[in-house]
Amino acid sequence: MSFSEIYRLKRQLVLMLCTFILVAYGSLSSGGLNAAEPENKELPKDVLNSIMWKSVATDYLLSDKNSNGTIIMNSAIKVVAPKDAEDQLNVPVSVDATAIKNVRKILVVADLNPLPEVLTYEPLNAAARISFRIKVDQGTPVRAAVLDAEGVWHVAGTYLDASGGGCSQPALAYKNDDWVKRLAEVRGKIWRHLGKDQATLRFSIRHPMDTGLADGIPAFYVENLKLTDSAGKILGRLTVHEPVSENPTITVYPFIKQTIDKIQIKGRDNEGNLFKASVPVPVTSTRLQTRK
Repeated sequence: MSFSEIYRLKRQLVLMLCTFILVAYGSLSSGGLNAAEPENKELPKDVLNSIMWKSVATDYLLSDKNSNGTIIMNSAIKVVAPKDAEDQLNVPVSVDATAIKNVRKILVVADLNPLPEVLTYEPLNAAARISFRIKVDQGTPVRAAVLDAEGVWHVAGTYLDASGGGCSQPALAYKNDDWVKRLAEVRGKIWRHLGKDQATLRFSIRHPMDTGLADGIPAFYVENLKLTDSAGKILGRLTVHEPVSENPTITVYPFIKQTIDKIQIKGRDNEGNLFKASVPVPVTSTRLQTRK
């Protein structure tokens, strides 16, 4: 084979390779081979001016399979927390998203925590409200993202100032020799709302809720919870993460009929420990219990 023939053959091979690369790239870009990525929509301006907003939106909101990619800043959602945390291990937070129709879930994130994701609440047969306590490692925006039935995220939040260190301290439970015996002990109380098929349920779970950030102590925390009534109806589901405070105390607002006589709380922690408890529902509530 002459030199000119070898040259033409090499040239044809190079052209074929380039054509193949261009065709493959075009296929991927236009949705071929199932490799296309969803179109990125412009994020709304963050009213809290957090440097982590883009990361929070990308990692927790736009990545959700039920999201349609739309995010709205919505001041109708009420996120309440103290401006200054007196105790960075127990910071009260409440979220009221009852102004949003058809809420699928409420996601709570503390942007500047080393572990930002706090919890996710699905109010299946309950009002879209929840209260709890969290640990914070420094001043941080605390935001609630509410997903509606159309796949739209509604976001609101507040800024919480703190001296820090809450996420890296060992649990106080370890000061007691019998903490293992009381692990996953559940206590709760229910108040009916007079004249309504609704109640307030407040419960607490004995658990150290270790973040894994304290030296020599691995992550150990309540992982998920399910609330059901005595008729077997699921009232709500909770996915819990490390930043929730030790011995988590949570308040929710389930819808219950007058025939319901108890609510059952079931759950597990990340080590596979199971727990459950039944909280009796009073036939009526006293005026003192239902006072606002």
